[in-house]
Amino acid sequence: MTKHIPDRFTLGHSPDPDDAFMFYAMAENKIDLRGYRFDHRLEDIQTLNERARRSELHISAISIHAYPYVAHKYAL
Repeated sequence: MTKHIPDRFTLGHSPDPDDAFMFYAMAENKIDLRGYRFDHRLEDIQTLNERARRSELHISAISIHAYPYVAHKYAL
């Protein structure tokens, strides 16, 4: 069975400087996205942790503390 690949990925990130650096590169076409498209969700890290636990986003920044709770759903 072929796994469905969405045409857009939800990408959660925080306003923290490290996430902003990644977002800037994507938003300003500084990196090759190879045709992938993203819907950005800018939220605080605690909200992103909670959303990751509920599997609401395809890709998300999380705190290292949250990773054991989502390791079966997300890869580093």
